[in-house]
Amino acid sequence: MTDIYQFDTVKWLAAAADIMEIRKKVFVVEQRFDKEVLCDQFDHNCYHVLVRDRRGECVGCGRLIPDGRIGKIAVLINHRGNGIGSGILRKLIKIAQRKQIANLALNAETELTAFYDQQKFHADGPVYMKQGVPYQRMIKRLA
Repeated sequence: MTDIYQFDTVKWLAAAADIMEIRKKVFVVEQRFDKEVLCDQFDHNCYHVLVRDRRGECVGCGRLIPDGRIGKIAVLINHRGNGIGSGILRKLIKIAQRKQIANLALNAETELTAFYDQQKFHADGPVYMKQGVPYQRMIKRLA
């Protein structure tokens, strides 16, 4: 199903508006997180993936901080279940491999840890709460 989607590596300055719109719909409107989660000091230096559907509409995004932290993976609700999240994660892992980033880390909502297990991420540390949601730090060694 992911063949009907285009996964592009994009620069923050060129794609910030599209990325922010996806993040707002997923994190603020749907998940009711504070607006502060939309953007931070890392975005300008990250590797970003932006996903578009056949019509060119932006439907998903994710980022990799150069220190190996993956985050802000978001897929619009009506496009979930089509492999977009997995595709974003695979693309970010490939970027990390090309950039010779040896260790990856992410913070997963506990209900999504099985998704990350499939990509060979492993739990690292205790479950913690963030804005009322349980999270688990997960890591993956590439080197």
